[in-house]
Order: sequence, then C-alpha cells, then structure tokens
Amino acid sequence: MFTRRVRFSVTCNAFCNGEIRLKMKKIDIHCHVLPKLDDGSASLQESIRMLKLAYRQGIQAVVATPHDSHQFRQEDPEKIRNLCRRLETRARAEVNPDFRVYPGEEIFYSQETLEKLKRNQLLTIGESRYILIEFMPNVPYSLLYRAVRELTEEQYRPILAHMERYGVLREKGRVEELIKAGAYMQMNYRRIGGRWYDETVRWCRKMLKNQKVHFLATDMHNTKSRRPQTQEAEAWMEKHLERTYIEEIAWKNQEKILRDAQPDAEMDILHN
Repeated sequence: MFTRRVRFSVTCNAFCNGEIRLKMKKIDIHCHVLPKLDDGSASLQESIRMLKLAYRQGIQAVVATPHDSHQFRQEDPEKIRNLCRRLETRARAEVNPDFRVYPGEEIFYSQETLEKLKRNQLLTIGESRYILIEFMPNVPYSLLYRAVRELTEEQYRPILAHMERYGVLREKGRVEELIKAGAYMQMNYRRIGGRWYDETVRWCRKMLKNQKVHFLATDMHNTKSRRPQTQEAEAWMEKHLERTYIEEIAWKNQEKILRDAQPDAEMDILHN
C-alpha cells in the first residue's frame, strides 16, 4: 500500500529498472524537444530520449516551444504542429500511451511580435491566449513592462520565460509590478535546486516562498548538458512550500492553460 501523499503519481508504468518510482505530476510548458528547429533536440530519437527522461521525473505532457528569434526563425507554424503530432505518436508508443505533446513557441519579443501574432505567424501555448516570451538577460525594465502592456491590451497573456535570467527583476517591486500589469512568471526547475549560497538560487527560492511564480518548466534542450532536471527542486519545494502551491505551479496552472482557462494564481496575486 502506497503511503506517499496524493500529489505523487506512479510513472514509467509503475516500474523503472525493476523498482517502483513515485514522482510528483508535472506538465512542462517550456522545452525544446522538436528536432532540428533550434538549439534543442538534434533528432527524433533524441527527442524520445528526452521525453523518457522527463517522464521518469513525473512529466506527463509537454508544450514544445522552439525558439522564434533572430537566430532561429520559425516561418511555418503548421510545421511545428505536424512535428508535435508526429512526436506525440512516437511518445505514446515508446514513453506512455497517454503522453501529450502540444504546440507552442518561445518567442523573442520584438517590434514585430504583436503583428505576427495577429497574422497567426506565431504560436501561442497550446493554441490558447497565453504566449511564452523571452528577452536578452540585460533587457531594460522599461522594455519588459512595455511588452507586457502591449500584449495584454490585445488580450494576450504573456508568460515571461525563465524569469531568473533578468537582472532587472531583482530590484524590489519589479516582479510584483509586472504581475499586476498582467504578466505571468515561469521559472526553470534547475535553478531552484542549486547550492544555497548561489545568489540566483536564493532569489528563486525567495520568489517561490512569496508565491510570485506561476509556472515551473524544464527548458530542456538535450539529454546531456541541458537535460530535464527536476529532482533537486522537487526535494527543496517539498520541505519549504505548501502542497497546494506546488501543485499549482507544477501542473494545475499548466493544465488550465491547455483547457484555455485562467490560472487560479492570477486571481490570488492580481486581486490582492
């Protein structure tokens, strides 16, 4: 009889290498698993290996988010959709019969972004109104704020990818101001589980304790240097965060996006 708390689900068909593995359920809305579109997966075989690693860590669905940037132009959204369908078919055969792969993009925000969204030349997260956006790490705060306002005025819901990378957000009140303006915050798992004396780790944990993060994601690119890594973050969160909040940022808010519903986190934070 299992005695672990209900937020855990049995993965890998209950057995991995001969032993039962219990992991927290997760949905990953930021990963680079589609082959040969950007600096992520190099082949369909590597994509499947990445998804197997992710599934062993409790990830039951992913949104594939290839870069759309100056370096990696995604000219054909239908190509991304087709690759997602192809990868999902393979994943259901080789990873788990219920595994899902949804289309999306990680969009480097520019003056062209809004118009390209209106022309359906860019993909939102799972065909919802939520979009994953990124900037240069040294982006001025004024540009971040203006981008959020421009997108929300057009009824899009911007998710700031890997929030921990932007130095301007370390200044007091900046994260709260962006959230109030309509932004959502996504943090990478791997920056939570590092050494306690690392400045970024400490800041990430502070944001989590203050419940300023809406989504956790892997941002996985391959099976080596940027593989999915959630275990250390999961262990820390279990010791320091409320169960209900962990569930929200690991899968419940993500699931609501994919159902095109509004995450509870927006109500909790924006209406305080």
